[in-house]
Amino acid sequence: MIICTSCGTKNPDDARSCEKCGRKLQSRWAAPAQNGQNGNPEGSLLPEPVWQIIEPIVHGIEEGSDQLVKACAETWAYALILIAGAGVYITFEDWRYLAGAVALAAVLAWARGI
Repeated sequence: MIICTSCGTKNPDDARSCEKCGRKLQSRWAAPAQNGQNGNPEGSLLPEPVWQIIEPIVHGIEEGSDQLVKACAETWAYALILIAGAGVYITFEDWRYLAGAVALAAVLAWARGI
């Protein structure tokens, strides 16, 4: 028996929606197995364990992804240099810090061949 969470009406085990209010019924319990169907003992309320049916997902790292991660980290390093230079420029109101950060980022990019 499934009890509706909305109105409290008792509904049959095989009902998909409440007979009184029509709301979708959600239950973790299955109907009692008939004569040991699905490998469950007779009268068992638990469904067949899903984790025994589903195959595990295997995740792998593609070739070349380490180069992508390094390139992204390098790009963020350049961005942080420029952001730090801009922050110091705003704090001290002296453009030389920002110019130095731009020059440093440019030299590093040139040295790396970007």
